[in-house]
Amino acid sequence: MSYTTTVPISDLLPYILPKAATVPLPYAEFMARLAVIEFCERTRCWRQLLTVNLGSSKGCMIAPFDATIHEFEEATLNGNPLTPTQFTDVEPDELTGEANEGAAKYITQISPGTVSVYPFERGRLRVSCFLKPRHGQAVGLDSTAPLSDAYNVLPDFMVTQYATALADGALWRILSTKNQPFTDLEAAAMHKDHFEEACRTHFSSNMRGQQRAPLRVKPRWM
Repeated sequence: MSYTTTVPISDLLPYILPKAATVPLPYAEFMARLAVIEFCERTRCWRQLLTVNLGSSKGCMIAPFDATIHEFEEATLNGNPLTPTQFTDVEPDELTGEANEGAAKYITQISPGTVSVYPFERGRLRVSCFLKPRHGQAVGLDSTAPLSDAYNVLPDFMVTQYATALADGALWRILSTKNQPFTDLEAAAMHKDHFEEACRTHFSSNMRGQQRAPLRVKPRWM
């Protein structure tokens, strides 16, 4: 299984710190992750295409450890289309105590990055979905940097293509924090405007792709 290469979210700090020099680094990185999450949600820029063999009702991991699924774009099992749904909407077996049989109709995210189908059916699962970084914390997983948060990552292509927009999203949050030495509400409003414009601009281009292909599949919210 192949995933998009990720890099530390600290790669965005050179775009952020010159305009918020006194902000603590952990806070700057956290605000940067929130900006990346929102940008991914609004632009659908982080797409994952996978084909896996589904052999257990416990599901299979289709997103990397440090990401979660924002939306399903399209999913099929053995070539048959699946409808994305919330986990509790389909009354999974562990809630009802009864096993449902028949062809799979639904796909759902049962835990961050892990999906299953309902009713459960073994087969070849093909999924196109949009990812985003995870909320929460995962500290202490790196022995060389025990205080680092393993969730503070983003795809490398986002740094290459969207670094300034993501910095605007982080700076909006940082500079609008009340009663801090780095608080600057006027500058925060400016960075928010830039971030909002970037989200609007990149939504359509990411959905169509670089070749401007026509939209064919309506994404489904998780």
